[in-house]
Amino acid sequence: MIEYESIGSNLILPYLMAESLDKNFFKIKDEFKNWMDNYAKVYQTNHRSNVNGFQSPDDFYMEKGFSPFLNYMSERILDLVDEFKLNEESSINCIPRLSNMWFNINYTGSYNTAHTHPGSILAGVLYVDVPKDSGDIQFSHHDFHNLTLVQHTDMTIEPVDGMMLLFPSSLQHSVDVNCSDKSRYSIAFNLYEYYEEDGARREWPSDSDG
Repeated sequence: MIEYESIGSNLILPYLMAESLDKNFFKIKDEFKNWMDNYAKVYQTNHRSNVNGFQSPDDFYMEKGFSPFLNYMSERILDLVDEFKLNEESSINCIPRLSNMWFNINYTGSYNTAHTHPGSILAGVLYVDVPKDSGDIQFSHHDFHNLTLVQHTDMTIEPVDGMMLLFPSSLQHSVDVNCSDKSRYSIAFNLYEYYEEDGARREWPSDSDG
């Protein structure tokens, strides 16, 4: 069972975001990094939003060797989805399922361009290793007509190791340039809408065995 240093949800840019922090993540951080580094040595990068870094295919989590890490990710995601749905501002009334997952290794000088995640309802990210000055995540909302004077149009979050964020897939975001001399590691994922009969068991929201 994961021991959280913090877990909760709040409104940003009038969107709802949930956040959790595993206080014991440092115990498994290097295992995550080593697996990601070894994968990146074998497979070519996908340059979708990532510039000058490594971006994995979005089905990498199907690799058998990733199973222990996927089990960890599943528990974190399920806990955060529950937290998201508990907020009175949430409009999620379904059981989200895993759509895809990919990871980024942002080397010095790497960054991620502004983008959203079409075809899903929620997007999220686990920060594995984020050295100082390796790139904050920027969120932007451009519906200026409907924003009130007290609502901001941009927000910056400085991630820390072991933090997981969950937010609407339509919320535009980007990652700043890695200005450190160390690599930045993160794992992103999408969830899509899925409906089951009442009384369905709470289980890992994936259509595959991973």
